[in-house]
Amino acid sequence: MRFVLGVLVLLLNTLDNTTTFLCLRSPVPGFEVIEANPLARWLFDAVGLTEGLVFESAITLGAVSFLVLTRTLPSRIRTMVLVVLILLPAWAVVNNVKVMAAIGVWS
Repeated sequence: MRFVLGVLVLLLNTLDNTTTFLCLRSPVPGFEVIEANPLARWLFDAVGLTEGLVFESAITLGAVSFLVLTRTLPSRIRTMVLVVLILLPAWAVVNNVKVMAAIGVWS
């Protein structure tokens, strides 16, 4: 079950990063689109959007690998953390899609 949850985390994280990139890649006249997560915003400002998303993806992959493979944490804790790591990017994707619709990314 943790393997399936880990795959879901990685898929949703990829969707989050893709929609974040589409929202932030270039200014949209009439809109101020910013990253809501202050830590991610700082990272993007420090190293650039693409590099920040790649770095964040690598950290996520490492964390998910640890949670799926380790035996040092109780199974229940690992499962709960994976569920949280599913819910957070799922919420971000929904929010990003709303922003994309509002700023006309698809038009």
